[in-house]
Amino acid sequence: MKRPAEDAVDESGSSGDEEDEAEAATDSAAPSAGASGGQLGRLPGRRKKSQVTLSDGRVVSSKVRNHVNPLLPHFQKPVAVRDWSKVYKDLSKPIVLDLGCAKGRFCLEGAKRFPEFNWLGIEIREPLVVRANEWVVEEKIPNLHYIFGNASAGIADLLASMPTGMLRRVTVQCPDPCFKKKHQKRRMVTDRVISELADGMLAGSYLFVQSDVEQVSMQMADVIAANGRFERVERIEDAVAPSAAIEPVARPNATVGKDYQDHAVGGGEWEHKGTGAVEGSYNWLQENPLGLMSERESSTLSRSLPIFRALYRRKDEEKKAAE
Repeated sequence: MKRPAEDAVDESGSSGDEEDEAEAATDSAAPSAGASGGQLGRLPGRRKKSQVTLSDGRVVSSKVRNHVNPLLPHFQKPVAVRDWSKVYKDLSKPIVLDLGCAKGRFCLEGAKRFPEFNWLGIEIREPLVVRANEWVVEEKIPNLHYIFGNASAGIADLLASMPTGMLRRVTVQCPDPCFKKKHQKRRMVTDRVISELADGMLAGSYLFVQSDVEQVSMQMADVIAANGRFERVERIEDAVAPSAAIEPVARPNATVGKDYQDHAVGGGEWEHKGTGAVEGSYNWLQENPLGLMSERESSTLSRSLPIFRALYRRKDEEKKAAE
Protein backbone atom coordinates (compact mmCIF):
# COMPACT_ATOMS: atom_id res chain seq x y z
CA MET A 1 0.00 0.00 0.00
CA LYS A 2 2.95 2.28 -0.43
CA ARG A 3 3.08 4.84 -3.20
CA PRO A 4 5.73 4.76 -5.91
CA ALA A 5 7.46 8.05 -6.56
CA GLU A 6 5.43 8.82 -9.64
CA ASP A 7 2.04 8.37 -7.92
CA ALA A 8 -0.36 11.23 -8.68
CA VAL A 9 -3.11 12.86 -6.67
CA ASP A 10 -6.64 12.13 -7.92
CA GLU A 11 -8.54 15.40 -8.16
CA SER A 12 -11.63 14.02 -9.92
CA GLY A 13 -15.08 14.81 -8.58
CA SER A 14 -16.59 11.32 -8.75
CA SER A 15 -18.22 9.91 -5.62
CA GLY A 16 -16.54 7.32 -3.43
CA ASP A 17 -19.45 4.91 -3.89
CA GLU A 18 -19.19 5.12 -7.68
CA GLU A 19 -15.45 4.46 -7.53
CA ASP A 20 -15.94 1.52 -5.16
CA GLU A 21 -18.56 0.01 -7.45
CA ALA A 22 -16.31 0.48 -10.49
CA GLU A 23 -13.37 -1.17 -8.72
CA ALA A 24 -15.55 -4.01 -7.53
CA ALA A 25 -16.80 -4.59 -11.07
CA THR A 26 -13.25 -4.58 -12.41
CA ASP A 27 -11.80 -6.78 -9.72
CA SER A 28 -14.70 -9.21 -9.70
CA ALA A 29 -13.39 -10.48 -13.03
CA ALA A 30 -9.93 -11.06 -11.56
CA PRO A 31 -10.21 -14.85 -11.14
CA SER A 32 -10.66 -15.27 -14.90
CA ALA A 33 -8.65 -12.38 -16.30
CA GLY A 34 -5.00 -11.45 -16.31
CA ALA A 35 -3.73 -8.16 -14.91
CA SER A 36 -2.60 -6.91 -18.28
CA GLY A 37 -5.22 -5.61 -20.70
CA GLY A 38 -7.99 -7.79 -19.27
CA GLN A 39 -6.74 -10.80 -21.24
CA LEU A 40 -7.07 -14.30 -19.91
CA GLY A 41 -4.20 -15.35 -17.69
CA ARG A 42 -1.66 -17.74 -19.15
CA LEU A 43 -1.49 -21.32 -17.99
CA PRO A 44 0.91 -22.05 -15.10
CA GLY A 45 4.44 -22.66 -16.32
CA ARG A 46 4.05 -20.54 -19.46
CA ARG A 47 4.95 -17.07 -18.37
CA LYS A 48 7.10 -14.15 -19.36
CA LYS A 49 9.89 -12.78 -17.23
CA SER A 50 7.67 -9.88 -16.12
CA GLN A 51 4.86 -12.22 -15.03
CA VAL A 52 4.11 -14.15 -11.86
CA THR A 53 1.82 -17.07 -10.98
CA LEU A 54 -0.80 -16.25 -8.34
CA SER A 55 -2.18 -18.59 -5.70
CA ASP A 56 -5.21 -19.39 -7.89
CA GLY A 57 -2.99 -20.47 -10.79
CA ARG A 58 -3.38 -17.38 -12.95
CA VAL A 59 -0.29 -15.97 -14.62
CA VAL A 60 -0.37 -12.16 -14.53
CA SER A 61 1.93 -9.18 -14.88
CA SER A 62 3.97 -8.18 -11.85
CA LYS A 63 3.29 -4.57 -12.77
CA VAL A 64 0.26 -3.56 -10.73
CA ARG A 65 -1.90 -0.56 -9.91
CA ASN A 66 -0.43 1.94 -7.47
CA HIS A 67 -3.36 1.45 -5.10
CA VAL A 68 -6.20 -0.98 -4.53
CA ASN A 69 -9.35 -0.50 -2.50
CA PRO A 70 -8.87 -2.53 0.71
CA LEU A 71 -12.63 -2.39 1.40
CA LEU A 72 -13.56 -4.58 -1.58
CA PRO A 73 -15.20 -7.87 -0.49
CA HIS A 74 -12.38 -10.19 -1.56
CA PHE A 75 -9.93 -8.28 0.67
CA GLN A 76 -12.10 -8.65 3.79
CA LYS A 77 -10.22 -11.61 5.21
CA PRO A 78 -7.80 -11.48 8.16
CA VAL A 79 -4.19 -12.09 7.19
CA ALA A 80 -3.69 -15.85 7.09
CA VAL A 81 -1.76 -17.65 9.83
CA ARG A 82 1.49 -19.34 8.86
CA ASP A 83 3.37 -22.43 10.00
CA TRP A 84 6.46 -20.52 11.08
CA SER A 85 8.62 -23.65 11.19
CA LYS A 86 8.22 -23.79 7.40
CA VAL A 87 8.82 -20.06 6.95
CA TYR A 88 12.06 -19.39 8.84
CA LYS A 89 15.09 -21.57 9.36
CA ASP A 90 15.79 -20.19 12.86
CA LEU A 91 12.71 -19.37 14.96
CA SER A 92 14.82 -17.98 17.80
CA LYS A 93 15.48 -14.76 15.89
CA PRO A 94 13.33 -11.69 16.65
CA ILE A 95 10.91 -10.61 13.92
CA VAL A 96 10.73 -7.29 12.06
CA LEU A 97 7.28 -6.78 10.48
CA ASP A 98 6.75 -4.26 7.67
CA LEU A 99 3.04 -3.51 7.08
CA GLY A 100 2.32 -2.48 3.49
CA CYS A 101 5.72 -3.58 2.20
CA ALA A 102 4.98 -2.81 -1.50
CA LYS A 103 7.69 -4.41 -3.67
CA GLY A 104 9.47 -5.63 -0.56
CA ARG A 105 12.91 -4.18 -1.17
CA PHE A 106 13.09 -2.70 2.35
CA CYS A 107 12.71 -6.17 3.90
CA LEU A 108 15.01 -7.69 1.28
CA GLU A 109 17.82 -5.30 2.16
CA GLY A 110 17.07 -5.62 5.86
CA ALA A 111 17.33 -9.41 5.78
CA LYS A 112 20.73 -9.16 4.13
CA ARG A 113 22.16 -6.39 6.32
CA PHE A 114 20.68 -7.57 9.61
CA PRO A 115 20.63 -11.39 9.48
CA GLU A 116 20.13 -11.54 13.25
CA PHE A 117 16.44 -10.76 12.59
CA ASN A 118 13.70 -12.61 10.73
CA TRP A 119 11.99 -10.20 8.32
CA LEU A 120 8.33 -10.32 7.33
CA GLY A 121 6.47 -8.13 4.81
CA ILE A 122 2.69 -7.94 4.37
CA GLU A 123 1.26 -6.50 1.16
CA ILE A 124 -2.27 -6.35 -0.29
CA ARG A 125 -1.19 -6.67 -3.96
CA GLU A 126 -0.51 -10.35 -4.52
CA PRO A 127 1.69 -10.07 -7.66
CA LEU A 128 4.21 -8.04 -5.66
CA VAL A 129 4.22 -10.66 -2.91
CA VAL A 130 4.76 -13.52 -5.35
CA ARG A 131 7.66 -11.73 -7.03
CA ALA A 132 9.22 -10.85 -3.66
CA ASN A 133 9.05 -14.46 -2.46
CA GLU A 134 10.71 -15.50 -5.72
CA TRP A 135 13.61 -13.24 -4.76
CA VAL A 136 13.81 -15.08 -1.43
CA VAL A 137 14.13 -18.42 -3.22
CA GLU A 138 16.51 -17.15 -5.90
CA GLU A 139 18.86 -15.55 -3.38
CA LYS A 140 18.43 -18.30 -0.76
CA ILE A 141 17.58 -15.96 2.11
CA PRO A 142 16.49 -18.01 5.15
CA ASN A 143 15.29 -15.08 7.29
CA LEU A 144 12.84 -13.41 4.90
CA HIS A 145 9.21 -14.02 3.94
CA TYR A 146 6.30 -12.11 2.40
CA ILE A 147 2.55 -12.57 2.94
CA PHE A 148 -0.33 -11.53 0.72
CA GLY A 149 -3.06 -9.96 2.83
CA ASN A 150 -4.92 -6.87 3.97
CA ALA A 151 -3.65 -5.73 7.38
CA SER A 152 -6.73 -3.55 7.81
CA ALA A 153 -8.94 -6.66 7.73
CA GLY A 154 -7.18 -8.16 10.73
CA ILE A 155 -3.71 -9.22 11.89
CA ALA A 156 -4.58 -10.44 15.40
CA ASP A 157 -4.52 -14.17 14.54
CA LEU A 158 -1.27 -13.81 12.60
CA LEU A 159 0.47 -12.00 15.46
CA ALA A 160 -0.84 -14.49 18.05
CA SER A 161 0.57 -17.37 15.99
CA MET A 162 4.10 -15.97 15.95
CA PRO A 163 6.75 -17.54 18.19
CA THR A 164 6.17 -16.13 21.67
CA GLY A 165 7.94 -12.84 22.29
CA MET A 166 9.65 -12.74 18.89
CA LEU A 167 7.82 -9.77 17.32
CA ARG A 168 10.19 -6.97 18.28
CA ARG A 169 9.78 -4.28 15.61
CA VAL A 170 6.92 -3.13 13.38
CA THR A 171 7.15 -0.51 10.64
CA VAL A 172 4.53 1.40 8.64
CA GLN A 173 6.24 3.50 5.99
CA CYS A 174 4.53 5.90 3.62
CA PRO A 175 1.10 4.26 3.45
CA ASP A 176 -1.52 5.33 0.93
CA PRO A 177 -2.37 8.90 2.06
CA CYS A 178 -6.03 8.66 0.96
CA PHE A 179 -6.11 12.37 0.21
CA LYS A 180 -9.84 12.55 -0.41
CA LYS A 181 -12.19 12.69 2.55
CA LYS A 182 -14.33 9.93 1.04
CA HIS A 183 -11.24 7.68 0.93
CA GLN A 184 -10.27 8.11 4.57
CA LYS A 185 -12.12 4.89 5.40
CA ARG A 186 -9.45 3.07 3.37
CA ARG A 187 -6.56 4.10 5.64
CA MET A 188 -4.33 1.29 6.87
CA VAL A 189 -3.44 2.73 10.28
CA THR A 190 -6.72 2.59 12.18
CA ASP A 191 -7.79 2.09 15.80
CA ARG A 192 -8.25 -1.60 15.05
CA VAL A 193 -4.80 -2.13 13.56
CA ILE A 194 -3.04 -0.30 16.39
CA SER A 195 -5.08 -2.16 19.01
CA GLU A 196 -4.16 -5.50 17.43
CA LEU A 197 -0.50 -4.48 17.30
CA ALA A 198 -0.58 -3.47 20.97
CA ASP A 199 -2.08 -6.87 21.83
CA GLY A 200 0.54 -8.73 19.82
CA MET A 201 3.67 -6.79 20.82
CA LEU A 202 5.49 -7.37 24.09
CA ALA A 203 6.60 -4.55 26.35
CA GLY A 204 9.77 -2.95 25.03
CA SER A 205 9.12 -3.74 21.36
CA TYR A 206 9.10 -0.88 18.85
CA LEU A 207 6.67 0.62 16.34
CA PHE A 208 8.08 2.99 13.69
CA VAL A 209 5.90 5.10 11.39
CA GLN A 210 6.80 7.66 8.76
CA SER A 211 5.44 9.45 5.70
CA ASP A 212 6.48 12.17 3.30
CA VAL A 213 3.01 13.73 3.84
CA GLU A 214 2.96 15.37 7.26
CA GLN A 215 -0.79 15.04 7.79
CA VAL A 216 -0.54 11.28 7.21
CA SER A 217 2.14 11.05 9.91
CA MET A 218 -0.04 13.21 12.14
CA GLN A 219 -2.97 10.83 11.63
CA MET A 220 -0.83 7.82 12.51
CA ALA A 221 0.62 9.55 15.56
CA ASP A 222 -2.86 10.54 16.76
CA VAL A 223 -4.25 7.00 16.44
CA ILE A 224 -1.24 5.52 18.27
CA ALA A 225 -1.46 8.12 21.06
CA ALA A 226 -5.20 7.53 21.44
CA ASN A 227 -4.55 3.82 21.98
CA GLY A 228 -2.54 4.64 25.11
CA ARG A 229 -0.31 1.55 25.11
CA PHE A 230 2.69 3.05 23.31
CA GLU A 231 5.11 5.78 24.36
CA ARG A 232 7.17 8.09 22.15
CA VAL A 233 10.92 7.49 22.26
CA GLU A 234 13.91 8.92 20.40
CA ARG A 235 15.87 5.78 19.61
CA ILE A 236 15.86 1.99 19.71
CA GLU A 237 17.81 1.04 22.80
CA ASP A 238 18.95 -2.38 21.62
CA ALA A 239 19.87 -1.23 18.10
CA VAL A 240 23.44 -1.63 16.93
CA ALA A 241 24.65 1.62 15.41
CA PRO A 242 25.57 1.16 11.74
CA SER A 243 29.29 1.24 11.06
CA ALA A 244 28.69 3.56 8.11
CA ALA A 245 26.12 6.10 7.02
CA ILE A 246 22.67 4.67 6.32
CA GLU A 247 22.40 3.76 2.67
CA PRO A 248 19.14 3.95 0.70
CA VAL A 249 17.52 0.85 -0.71
CA ALA A 250 18.34 0.46 -4.41
CA ARG A 251 15.71 1.95 -6.73
CA PRO A 252 15.93 0.27 -10.17
CA ASN A 253 14.48 2.44 -12.94
CA ALA A 254 13.74 5.24 -10.49
CA THR A 255 11.50 8.04 -11.66
CA VAL A 256 11.22 11.66 -10.59
CA GLY A 257 8.70 11.91 -7.78
CA LYS A 258 6.35 14.69 -6.75
CA ASP A 259 6.07 16.76 -3.60
CA TYR A 260 2.79 16.01 -1.81
CA GLN A 261 3.68 17.41 1.61
CA ASP A 262 1.34 20.39 1.31
CA HIS A 263 -1.74 18.50 0.12
CA ALA A 264 -4.66 18.42 2.54
CA VAL A 265 -5.60 14.94 3.72
CA GLY A 266 -9.21 14.03 4.36
CA GLY A 267 -10.27 17.65 4.31
CA GLY A 268 -7.90 18.35 7.17
CA GLU A 269 -10.06 16.51 9.71
CA TRP A 270 -9.76 13.02 11.23
CA GLU A 271 -10.53 11.19 14.44
CA HIS A 272 -8.28 11.80 17.47
CA LYS A 273 -6.85 14.87 15.76
CA GLY A 274 -4.12 16.46 17.87
CA THR A 275 -3.92 13.58 20.37
CA GLY A 276 -0.36 12.76 19.37
CA ALA A 277 0.94 16.31 19.65
CA VAL A 278 2.67 17.74 22.70
CA GLU A 279 2.03 21.45 23.20
CA GLY A 280 1.03 21.68 19.55
CA SER A 281 4.12 19.94 18.16
CA TYR A 282 4.64 16.39 16.93
CA ASN A 283 8.42 16.57 17.38
CA TRP A 284 9.28 14.44 14.35
CA LEU A 285 12.53 12.49 14.46
CA GLN A 286 15.33 14.09 12.50
CA GLU A 287 17.13 10.82 11.84
CA ASN A 288 16.03 7.34 10.84
CA PRO A 289 16.48 5.04 13.89
CA LEU A 290 16.40 1.75 11.96
CA GLY A 291 19.78 1.73 10.24
CA LEU A 292 17.95 1.09 6.97
CA MET A 293 16.18 3.45 4.56
CA SER A 294 13.15 2.50 2.45
CA GLU A 295 12.85 3.23 -1.28
CA ARG A 296 10.27 5.96 -0.69
CA GLU A 297 12.34 7.60 2.03
CA SER A 298 15.50 7.65 -0.07
CA SER A 299 13.54 9.04 -3.03
CA THR A 300 12.09 11.82 -0.90
CA LEU A 301 15.36 12.80 0.73
CA SER A 302 17.18 12.74 -2.63
CA ARG A 303 14.89 15.61 -3.67
CA SER A 304 15.65 17.57 -0.48
CA LEU A 305 12.12 17.01 0.82
CA PRO A 306 11.27 16.12 4.43
CA ILE A 307 10.19 12.84 5.98
CA PHE A 308 8.00 12.93 9.09
CA ARG A 309 9.02 10.13 11.46
CA ALA A 310 7.94 8.89 14.88
CA LEU A 311 9.16 5.98 17.00
CA TYR A 312 7.13 4.27 19.73
CA ARG A 313 7.86 1.65 22.37
CA ARG A 314 5.24 -0.73 23.71
CA LYS A 315 4.59 0.20 27.34
CA ASP A 316 5.19 -2.22 30.20
CA GLU A 317 1.65 -2.27 31.61
CA GLU A 318 2.46 -4.72 34.41
CA LYS A 319 5.29 -2.50 35.65
CA LYS A 320 3.06 0.56 35.46
CA ALA A 321 0.29 -1.20 37.41
CA ALA A 322 2.78 -2.21 40.11
CA GLU A 323 3.88 1.38 40.53
